[in-house]
Amino acid sequence: MLTGICDICGNTGILNTCMLCGRRVCSKCFIPEKGICKICLRGRSIE
Repeated sequence: MLTGICDICGNTGILNTCMLCGRRVCSKCFIPEKGICKICLRGRSIE
């Protein structure tokens, strides 16, 4: 389990790693169903 500072919002705690960009993000910024962060999700919905 990885802990630290979220690359998106700056919250500290347990982090997940985005499968697309590699950002380390907190649970609020991570979409577990997709395995990606909310920034990558936003980018995918545009395409």
